[in-house]
Amino acid sequence: MLDAVTEERDEMDLGKRVRALRANIDMTIKEVSLRSGMSASAISKIENNQLSPTYENIIKLARGLGVDISELFSDPSKQMPRGRRSFTRKGQGKIINTKQYIYEMLCTDLIGKKMMPLKATLKAHEIRDFGKLIAHVGEEVVIVLSGRVELRTEFYEPLILEEGDCAYFDSTMGHACLAAGDGDAELFWVCSSNEVLGLS
Repeated sequence: MLDAVTEERDEMDLGKRVRALRANIDMTIKEVSLRSGMSASAISKIENNQLSPTYENIIKLARGLGVDISELFSDPSKQMPRGRRSFTRKGQGKIINTKQYIYEMLCTDLIGKKMMPLKATLKAHEIRDFGKLIAHVGEEVVIVLSGRVELRTEFYEPLILEEGDCAYFDSTMGHACLAAGDGDAELFWVCSSNEVLGLS
């Protein structure tokens, strides 16, 4: 069922958007690499849609390009004035598919947000499927929409969250969300990153 729903939604061309943003500021991949802390080869693969970045790398990429995270997912021809209202119809978010998650980025037309809302489908069931814990600037809150979720964090015992449960945590602490049941799980996830938004 999930695969059918995902196939109906168009995945955004993140690579094309990153390449356009880099061209707008007249920077080479190597220069963006130095500013972001990502390897030049990883940035090149993202631009050519050969690699789906994790949220941690999305933050690094935005920092390297000197843009708000939202600008990575916005269609510049459809951007709104700087208002404080935005909405996303059900199933109409921008999709990023990674090994661990399917991210549906929400309200991407609004630039300069202090929070990045998204829905995430958790595909990884074991920490070995995930790799190392992710850490980055900011804070996060998650609410389980469906399934069971195991929240792994650097300084705490693993926590099982059931449908409707909520957790808030510091993003600088290593963290990962895993699907704890037989099937995938879905979260509503809000991330903040003052570093990326230029507020730190």
